[in-house]
Amino acid sequence: MVPEQALSSAQPPWSLQANPLRTDIRLLFQSAMAVFVVTVAIGLLNGQHITVLSNDVLLTHVHSGTLGWITLSVFALGLWLFSEGKAPAEKSPYLRTMSILGAIAVPLYVLAFLSGNAIARAIFGFPVLIAIIGIFGWVVARARSVRLGVPQLAILGALFTLIVGSTIGILLQIQFVTLEQSKTSFLPNGAFAAHPATQVVGYLLLIGMAISEWRLMPNTGRLPIAGLIQIILPFIAGFVLTFATLLNIQPLLGLNALLEVIAVVIYIVRFAPRVVRISWLSRNSERFFVLSAIFLVVNVSLLVYLIVSIITGALADFTSAPGVLIALDHSMFIGVMTNALFGLIQDATSERRSFWPWAGDVLFWGMNSGLTGFLVALILGQVQILEKIFTPIMGLSILLGLLTYALRMRRPREAERVEVSPASGR
Repeated sequence: MVPEQALSSAQPPWSLQANPLRTDIRLLFQSAMAVFVVTVAIGLLNGQHITVLSNDVLLTHVHSGTLGWITLSVFALGLWLFSEGKAPAEKSPYLRTMSILGAIAVPLYVLAFLSGNAIARAIFGFPVLIAIIGIFGWVVARARSVRLGVPQLAILGALFTLIVGSTIGILLQIQFVTLEQSKTSFLPNGAFAAHPATQVVGYLLLIGMAISEWRLMPNTGRLPIAGLIQIILPFIAGFVLTFATLLNIQPLLGLNALLEVIAVVIYIVRFAPRVVRISWLSRNSERFFVLSAIFLVVNVSLLVYLIVSIITGALADFTSAPGVLIALDHSMFIGVMTNALFGLIQDATSERRSFWPWAGDVLFWGMNSGLTGFLVALILGQVQILEKIFTPIMGLSILLGLLTYALRMRRPREAERVEVSPASGR
């Protein structure tokens, strides 16, 4: 195994003890990890094909992952990035309220999906949207007090996109209720596709780039033009895809693909030197961030493949290649976001990194080898065989990681506390 001195990352570690918003960040991460257990449990069951899961359970799987695990963690990320310059003892009752609201409202919304009750889904979506808008409002207010680098600008764009996508999602839930009552709809037919398209392509892609920029790029104190273009193009592309799917305007799909390709080429050029220098055997968070960057390229490649196939007539729509579509989602949810978030949480719990140090190796190699096999199974259409092998490897590795980091997330013992300056925002 790797010696203990290899634990340090190239970037300064997170220190919850040094951050004035540490209680809120800890609460959001802990809530996110708890909900993610539900996501993984459903994924493990579905991957074995022992029984056919209902649509309600599958929707629970998706929303517990995207809202529970990812978005609650993104809230924590936003609090950390935009808390630069706050006094060490400074508290924010407003943020405490928003954090508690998010930590409670999101799990309740997930339970509403599990219930299958359309009215409950419509009702419990509103507190979640309020929490999203509340966090976004705080970030916008703090933007006047912090230096805005590429990560901060990407977070701003991502949260705004999240509000748009979530609003479409809540309107869809309201429409499902009206369809049950009066058989009338008020949204365009493409709304059902526009909701996930906005969330995955616009929101999550920007978050993935924000984390890559923050944790892998050196802080020069300048705003790199290439980095700025790299996040502006996906932001525009996300809304192009939203309108393309919402209003069924196929030519816009080509524009989306073009913008995505240009952005990812810039991304590859900027991050390739960081990727080739990574030490894959070192027990640090950097390998999680690097693999997140690699899967981001994989995700965009799959998206462009689907779009080009639709434009050329090889596919009728996104649902015509379900295996590739599911691979697209999981390359983002697990490959990009889960790798990045586990990297952040590893940094956030660095004061207790001596607790089960081997668990990080099991998580990293198990989760990503399982994910790679799972994606290959989906793309090649060999789901029944390979999925049964690789989903347990991926899922059990994630559960071990969640348990390890949940235990590390507890306040460190006095002897384990270290004096660490907060990582500066980039």
